[in-house]
Amino acid sequence: MKKILFLFLFMSSISFGQSKFTVYFDTDSDQLKLSELNRLDNFLKNKDLKFYKLIGYCDYRATNGYNDTLAFNRAKFVLHIIEKVTNQKQIEIESKGENFEQNSDLKLNRKVEIFYEELVIEKTLPKDDKKDLSQQVSTAKVGDKLVLKNLHFYNRSGIFVPESRPILEELLKIMLANPNLKIEIQGHICCQKGTDVEDTAKVRALAVYNYLINNGINKNRLSYKSFGSSKPIHIIPENNEDERNENRRVEIQIVAN
Repeated sequence: MKKILFLFLFMSSISFGQSKFTVYFDTDSDQLKLSELNRLDNFLKNKDLKFYKLIGYCDYRATNGYNDTLAFNRAKFVLHIIEKVTNQKQIEIESKGENFEQNSDLKLNRKVEIFYEELVIEKTLPKDDKKDLSQQVSTAKVGDKLVLKNLHFYNRSGIFVPESRPILEELLKIMLANPNLKIEIQGHICCQKGTDVEDTAKVRALAVYNYLINNGINKNRLSYKSFGSSKPIHIIPENNEDERNENRRVEIQIVAN
């Protein structure tokens, strides 16, 4: 029987995750004060985390029913923050109220425990991503797709931000230096599956198309197309801003060279 109990506890600890982060609440409050909000924000930043469960607690003062509700609301408050920052959904929450081994220091009992796993992701760039666009085009075959790195737009528009000018100028130089090169400009968006209601991906592909034509490239060498959010690099909804940035992109596909 002892072996069975040990195995159960061991398996539970594995499924429950190995890491825990705790935030603390003021008496009778189900919202975090600013210092704890900042701690939570710093914890969530710049990490790839998978969240499993949130457990809310109270000190023993007040009634059992009141403490159960307060502890649950604390867990729910933290859940909403995590969902907003990380876009992760369906995280389990639980209230233990006052029903746990209480610490003599009461402020340590007013808490939410966050159980998570930190994902180790090795981001090894393919060889071609370490080359500039000109080098990538020189070795590309018909059908290959190349991302226009550092090409960015103002929110929900086809207007380039000033920092996009170098990549546009580089693409123009490539088109001028390779008169047989024909490309299809392909727009993509992030964040939400389904129809691109505002045609943002199309507008951005068209913006690149018009830039090249306005700078002397024959339109017979160019075409453009929107894929909306149908061909993401990362699964939607994305886990962080880096993944969203990589999904909202403009690519060129080599049609002839």
